[in-house]
Amino acid sequence: MVDINSKYALRDTDSYYEEPLAHKSAMWSDMYALTMSQAFFTQGKHDVNTTFHAYIRKEPFGGSFLLTGGQNIIFEWLRDHWEFDERDIENMRNKVTVDPDTGKEHRVYSDDFIDFVANSKCELTIDAMPEGEIAFRDEPIYRVHGPLWQCLMVEAAILNATNSQSLFSTLAARLKEVTNGEPILEFGLRRAQCIGGLEPTRGAYLGGIDGTSNNLAEKHYGIPTKGTFAHAFVMMYEDEMDAFKEYAEAMPYNGVFLVDTYDTVEGVKRAVQACKEKGIKLAGIRLDSGDLAYLSIEARAILDDAGFTNANIVASNDLEEESIQQIKDEGGKVNVWGVGTNLVTSRAQPALGAVYKLGAVYGSGLTQAEIDATRKLIKQGQSPNDPDFVRNVIKMSQDEVKVTIPGELDLIRYLCPAADGSLRFDGDTILQNNAPDPVAAATGGRDAVGKLERDIVSVPKGNITGQMRFQTGVSAYRPLKRIFNEGVFVSELETIHQARDRAMESLAMLDPSHKRRLNPHIYGVGIEESLYQYRQGRMGSIKQKVRAPHPVAKP
Repeated sequence: MVDINSKYALRDTDSYYEEPLAHKSAMWSDMYALTMSQAFFTQGKHDVNTTFHAYIRKEPFGGSFLLTGGQNIIFEWLRDHWEFDERDIENMRNKVTVDPDTGKEHRVYSDDFIDFVANSKCELTIDAMPEGEIAFRDEPIYRVHGPLWQCLMVEAAILNATNSQSLFSTLAARLKEVTNGEPILEFGLRRAQCIGGLEPTRGAYLGGIDGTSNNLAEKHYGIPTKGTFAHAFVMMYEDEMDAFKEYAEAMPYNGVFLVDTYDTVEGVKRAVQACKEKGIKLAGIRLDSGDLAYLSIEARAILDDAGFTNANIVASNDLEEESIQQIKDEGGKVNVWGVGTNLVTSRAQPALGAVYKLGAVYGSGLTQAEIDATRKLIKQGQSPNDPDFVRNVIKMSQDEVKVTIPGELDLIRYLCPAADGSLRFDGDTILQNNAPDPVAAATGGRDAVGKLERDIVSVPKGNITGQMRFQTGVSAYRPLKRIFNEGVFVSELETIHQARDRAMESLAMLDPSHKRRLNPHIYGVGIEESLYQYRQGRMGSIKQKVRAPHPVAKP
């Protein structure tokens, strides 16, 4: 029972219910975002315009691509729910820290800062890949620009959504490759590690699964549900045949029979007999244990001999990429795959590891209008009048993969025709956004394909000998698309079904060699040569600076 007098009781017992609070508050963030914002506010730097990028350092599952997901969750949150409510403000007022020497409590946030936060509105300008677009390591999935403190406040939400949804969608896409496009049903709700199981189901549907057992997913997202009965249904009867006959009577148009409660081969025979006696079509059988390759071959022969040549054979039981491939290699006759635990927990790789890093800091006295005007001149080939217009920053590390690319970044993706006449992705280049515009595509996104107006030399981040040259006139587009302009939503909020359609199109445009489960061909991603050289120079100067001896302070 809930104690309504407890300070932890949020509501009285009659009205208590669960709700996704994380999606209805600007507090969908880590605490360090607020403490940094308070510190910058104290120093008068909170409103300095900055640009951050969200990206991955490595493609998951040993593969060569990421199918991005979660963007629409973030867009809706920012559009409808990014605000500090009364409870958020009260929590900030009550937040204290303790002096380790005296034990005295001190408030973490000042009244001035809290009042500032309480009256704030989103002012961010965000360019992002639309949900269902393909991304590769180091490429900006999000480019977030605006007041420093707001850029900090959205980091955790962006990464939370990206890391989970992209992981599930990419895993689902890989599973569909293994099944050669055969239907996959997600059966993982009971093993999911989140209440309601919506997150993995949503992400997996984006990546191509065909249905789910999760009723909430159909309610909230319109993802089709599939299911018939469990072992308990059969065990309620003394005789398996009686169970099958009564189910056939009750569900004459949903006749997929779970046949392994006692003896699988005999179970298949009984399912056939029950359907024939009741005069209904046997839609399929499900195998949930044992040697699935052998049993599916035996089941196929029984079904075909009985005239049920169109009956599906559904397999489940802790399936994942390797076991599905093995069943296929052994000649198994499974044609529908039920994947549960290994999908909804992403057991093969439980975390993605997308990061969010600062790339550019603009002059402290510059307004957004002044920044936009200067950017326009730069894209036209002119130099900025203000030498302090922007400071490009870089994070150093002994791990090469963690060294960032400095500046505000953009991305170009090249297209080439395949043998069948369709368009395929043909390499990407990361380049400065504050630079002359190399491609005539004004708005960004795949619906705005243009042509290169100059040659681009693209250098892999860690391999200068692998550089590629893309010629003037090559077809290209910008995967990043404007979503918010100074806090105003300027795009369209899509359904998961629209995002899924884009995902299927994206995967079709990726050459099959890049989708191989083992030893995939690495997709060509490089940094524009001038940016590559600039990055090398910045790395060298920083190393030299940090290794220089510091002057000894005089007493």
